Amino acid sequence: MTPPADDASSPRSVHFRTEIGSLPHRDRSGGPGSRAGHSVAEAPAECWDALVVGGGIAGLTAAWELTRAGLRPLLVEARGYTGGLVAAGTIAGVRMDLGAEGFAVRGGAVTGMAGALGLDVVGPQGGGARLLLPPRPGEPAQSPPASSAGVPARGWRLHRFVRDAVLGIPAHPLADDVVAVIGGAAAERAARDARLGEAGTRPGDPEDLASFVRTRMGDGVLDRLVGPIVAGIHSADPAALAADTVVPGLREATARLGSLQAAVGEVLERRRARGRGRADMTIAGGLSRLTDALRAAVESAGGGVLTRTGAQWLRPAGSASGGPDDGAPPAAPDGAPGWDVAIAPTGRGPTPSDEPVPVGPARIVRTPRVVLACSAPAALRLLDGAGSAGSAGSAGSAGSVGSAGAGHVDTDLPIPVGAPIARFTLVAHAPDLAGAPVGSGLLVAGTTGTTGTTGTADATGTTGTADATPCCPVRAKALSHLSVKWPWIGAELAALHGPDTHALRLSYGRPGGPRPEVDLERALADARALTGARISPSDVVDSALVRWDGTLPPATPEHRERVHRLLAQVRDLPGLTLTGAWVAGTGIAAVVEHARRQAIVVTGADTGSLPVASASIHQEE
Repeated sequence: MTPPADDASSPRSVHFRTEIGSLPHRDRSGGPGSRAGHSVAEAPAECWDALVVGGGIAGLTAAWELTRAGLRPLLVEARGYTGGLVAAGTIAGVRMDLGAEGFAVRGGAVTGMAGALGLDVVGPQGGGARLLLPPRPGEPAQSPPASSAGVPARGWRLHRFVRDAVLGIPAHPLADDVVAVIGGAAAERAARDARLGEAGTRPGDPEDLASFVRTRMGDGVLDRLVGPIVAGIHSADPAALAADTVVPGLREATARLGSLQAAVGEVLERRRARGRGRADMTIAGGLSRLTDALRAAVESAGGGVLTRTGAQWLRPAGSASGGPDDGAPPAAPDGAPGWDVAIAPTGRGPTPSDEPVPVGPARIVRTPRVVLACSAPAALRLLDGAGSAGSAGSAGSAGSVGSAGAGHVDTDLPIPVGAPIARFTLVAHAPDLAGAPVGSGLLVAGTTGTTGTTGTADATGTTGTADATPCCPVRAKALSHLSVKWPWIGAELAALHGPDTHALRLSYGRPGGPRPEVDLERALADARALTGARISPSDVVDSALVRWDGTLPPATPEHRERVHRLLAQVRDLPGLTLTGAWVAGTGIAAVVEHARRQAIVVTGADTGSLPVASASIHQEE
């Protein structure tokens, strides 16, 4: 997928600009998923073994798993490309990932799928990542030495990631690298975790990640290790994330082993025992090769893939147009077709960040199996027409939502909105970047702990507040040295543009902050502050700005509970299932594992042979 060009007249300017992500709108009177104003083509219903709605990584995974069961699925995607957050574009003549670029090595769902597709799994290069942190409380805020990367604010320094840690949580709180980041007093506090018993894991204890880490290891670990890493990876505040979603099984293992550090150590030992010392991996050539391979495999197995085609409504098969109440409950997956789904061509919404809208007459697909792998707003709109088809036996069950009655699906579900995210990639001739001065990249802490937004330092390098806390020297929250981190990018750039050609990606947008405004001038200033490399506009070969507004909603404990109740209701609807990041939780590993399982479930088969990624930390690789 190559985004459209805004200004192709100058290779030194932003070469293309696109906004791929979507904001979750819940308009049930019109727009995507609405029946209003769009006729249904008078033709016999198309029959497919299964219909998958949504062509992101979840939908492609589900469709692929259905083909492995010997079924012929149809996948429809309302946007113009498949892959969702796994998207690629061409920058300076080289194909690069524009969204997600790797996955956590947890379980075997992703690696097993990659192997079955003939893809190689590789880890990042470059000597590891760094954290850019302000001085610790009470630490003198002195200017960096001249030999440093040139951070223009007093006391801000680069630190290597703690070696033995999971999401920044250390297995050895008193280790030298931990003390160097959080200080001796904070390390001593973190070590007391070994004497806290079941604190933070008992029924009624807060379930968010921030509360759990603070209770077990204190503010030093939370603010200087976990907070910056979570903000960089999940674009969320740890206080807004359910610990059991972000790090599945960690609270349970802490209760069982008696300490959080022991639980982290157990995870690391299992990784090493399986020969997987790295926490993150990708597909050789880029993560988008995985989604490309999934689509190709689905189509080669007889499945269909339609882009610019969206599902408009869903109802029991044979229902009258007046609504789903007129029809009988759908048949079991191994019986007659149970669902009618109207699909229609789609066009762009009012802005690139809006959901696509129907632009033509719909036609009917009849199928015994439907996998909703689309966005939360689209899935909930479709469920509006399906909820009356469940079994009467579900009345009053513990899994019901709100006042939902027999077989009803309560779709009045508030969905968290993710932070506005902007990613600026630039390719430039930059000899100063030789030797990877910041390793594979770095994450930048906020100025006010885990929730604060960042600003630019004043002339003194401070915020100007009474406590004179050094302000963040850059607006970027992260930087990746792509041509070092992924060697194939560096090799291709060198072949096309000569030696000393490098690719950097700067990420912007923090939880609770405004929509970031980024241009080439800002990106170059931040790159110089973070790396020390002097890059002038004339050195730039190509650049690109990509926005993913609202596409990474935080998996709050409340949202997690609501989704569990919704899934309990959907299970009463034969041949229908839900998947996707808003259901499965954050990260490619969790999404792929959930999508594979739901595809197997909708066939009526047993999921026992599928490697588990998220159910328990014991299966983490």
